[in-house]
Amino acid sequence: MLDVKQTVQDAADTLGEHLQERKVDMKFDGRLKAIEHNLKQVDKRIEALGKRFPRRQGSGFPFGLVLVAGLGYALYNPSTRQKLLDLLGNVSPAARDTLQGVLGSAGDAVDEVKAGRDPKAAVKDAAQDIGDNVKANADDMKRDAQKAGDRLADKAGDVADRAADKTKDVADDAKRGVDRLADKAQDKANDLKH
Repeated sequence: MLDVKQTVQDAADTLGEHLQERKVDMKFDGRLKAIEHNLKQVDKRIEALGKRFPRRQGSGFPFGLVLVAGLGYALYNPSTRQKLLDLLGNVSPAARDTLQGVLGSAGDAVDEVKAGRDPKAAVKDAAQDIGDNVKANADDMKRDAQKAGDRLADKAGDVADRAADKTKDVADDAKRGVDRLADKAQDKANDLKH
């Protein structure tokens, strides 16, 4: 009788666990359906935006937007601007000067728009100034880049030479160590013969 009571109790416990699991599964299914519904809504919104603002050409990554945002950040953050200019000046003074000109032109355009000038005209003039600045400094920037590349190549050659010397030194040390071991082994062999 005790076994029957225990068996019924175990069966009731198992049934209760199954019911509890089923409730959890049902809640999960409900939440999953809600998530799927929300994802469908997001997909519809993205699709609507895609129709409203179709992609033009290119990889799809907004490099231009990133560039404009970066320039804007550099323009309005003097600390970042100066660090960037100093770093760039170490590699290419011409590139630093060009970037200063670009930032100056962009700043002038912003100031002109704030003063009431037509934004299209201000941006067009700034773009023209930036293009002229880049063209004027292109040869100098190319020369600076070539010099930087040459300096890097020289440093790489020096590092390679030092590495070759160290490798030769290590090989020589290893050979001397092996020779010493061979001599000791020969001495031990000779001692055993006598």
